[in-house]
Amino acid sequence: MKKAFRYSVVLCLLSWAYAAVVYFGFGIQGYGDNAMSFVLSASIYMFMPMVTALLLQAIDKEKVGSTGLLRFKVRWSWLVAWILPVALVVLSVLVNSLFKGVELGYFVPATDETPDMFASPKMFIAMTIVSGLFAGLTINALAAFGEEYGWRNYLVSAMCDKSFWTVCLFTGVVWGIWHFPFILMGHNYPDHRVAGVFMMVLFCLAVSPVELYLVLKSRSMFPAAIFHGTINAFAGAATAFVRGGNDILNGLVGLSGILVFIVVTLLIFVFDRFISKDLIMSKTLDETLSCK
Repeated sequence: MKKAFRYSVVLCLLSWAYAAVVYFGFGIQGYGDNAMSFVLSASIYMFMPMVTALLLQAIDKEKVGSTGLLRFKVRWSWLVAWILPVALVVLSVLVNSLFKGVELGYFVPATDETPDMFASPKMFIAMTIVSGLFAGLTINALAAFGEEYGWRNYLVSAMCDKSFWTVCLFTGVVWGIWHFPFILMGHNYPDHRVAGVFMMVLFCLAVSPVELYLVLKSRSMFPAAIFHGTINAFAGAATAFVRGGNDILNGLVGLSGILVFIVVTLLIFVFDRFISKDLIMSKTLDETLSCK
């Protein structure tokens, strides 16, 4: 665990220093009038886990592919990682509609700036799915790779002798806390920034078992990058179909999405234990991987 703790501390120090420069140095303090600058800054931030991991690997003279998780061999789990987020969005909308004061429907505001094609919910859904899947497999996956190289590659190596659930717990907490500067700047939870920090930790804890299972099942970190990238692509889509609630409740990163991820984790556990019988979730990582 010493290696994992060291990585986490160095990562947070470097990442938060960068965030401080963005906020105080460049005056980028949220979406506001600097929306593109904020998005660019957040995209660069996503590569900090990889930069930190490569730095420590260079210092330790550690082989980059020591876990074998950088193998680029397409398996069925890659397709699951790509398509599953679409189902998660639908489920999160349905769960969201169960909350008091939340109405289910189609609520894309009609303005002069709204494309005519979005006047139809069917066209909006089709365009959202096509663009989301394309982005999730390309540019979003590339940005997510910057994060996943740290979460689902370096930390897997650092905690290879630990249990599946220990790795999920540690990674989820660090992953969530790492987000806090940009959450406080209004990312994901603009109306509840402080509470949003805690919500992001819960979200990352809920997502970690799903991503780690995809990685261990495929013996590759690329499904995690695809899944992460596609989730990011669809993150805001769910809010177009609900009215009411707030950013703590709504969407994939809200309570509705967190509940969906918990259910999916339970389903994966049942699949792993009783159908595939791989027992990945019941083993230490080195019983599944050839860690060096």
